[in-house]
Amino acid sequence: MDIKPQIGIRTDPSNPENASYLIRLAECLNLPVADPSGPEFSYVLALQGSRLELRKQADPKTAPLSADFLSGAVYYRFLHDRRINQPLAKAAGIKSGYRPTVLDGTAGFGEDAFVLASLGCRVTMIERSKVIWALLTNAIYRCSENDRVKRIFDQRVTLKLADTIDYLRSTEISYDTVFLDPMYPSSAKSPLNKQKMRILRDLVGDDPDGSELLAAALKRATKRVAVKRPARAGSLDDREPSFVIKAKSSRYDIYLVS
Repeated sequence: MDIKPQIGIRTDPSNPENASYLIRLAECLNLPVADPSGPEFSYVLALQGSRLELRKQADPKTAPLSADFLSGAVYYRFLHDRRINQPLAKAAGIKSGYRPTVLDGTAGFGEDAFVLASLGCRVTMIERSKVIWALLTNAIYRCSENDRVKRIFDQRVTLKLADTIDYLRSTEISYDTVFLDPMYPSSAKSPLNKQKMRILRDLVGDDPDGSELLAAALKRATKRVAVKRPARAGSLDDREPSFVIKAKSSRYDIYLVS
């Protein structure tokens, strides 16, 4: 997916090291460097210390967006909830003494992939948005601040910038489980109305290719495809799952591969 043109890179001339990194990032992502005094971009990528942030220029009160594995709910979950009977772990096929290899085809901010990796799975994360990929790459880099988390990413996680459908059709690697959490239409009560998810939708849009994504996943997975859905939403591509695992506000449709 191409990056929308209203995104730029904001450098800090007062910090030559950070400015050099951001200029290299602009070249890598094929993004323009923003004029510090100009409002021409809806969003800018900038550094706050070592953290890469996506900032909404039109609304400075909007909290910057970043990926993070060292604080917040995902880190709390890492410290306090390592159960293999939690819905996500069951959806991926984790069992006592067994950890499947997992392809997370809709990486997003990486929370689900991190949970699965922290439980012992080897996880390949695929993200097609260059901006989200850059935020993830930076978050993984910052994990060097925590030896336990760094070890998980070093040993069990691979991040790729790619279109998942193209990747699944071209790779010769098979995965026990393919995990999908495609973007779905929002409603007034949908979690997508949370600020973080609104910005994500603004960046990547919906996933109109969900049917192709599921079909490609079913051809590459060796044991199952797990699709995360809102609790009351229909199944992806109206395909009946083999069984369903329920969570608090969502569910996992499981498609077993024979």
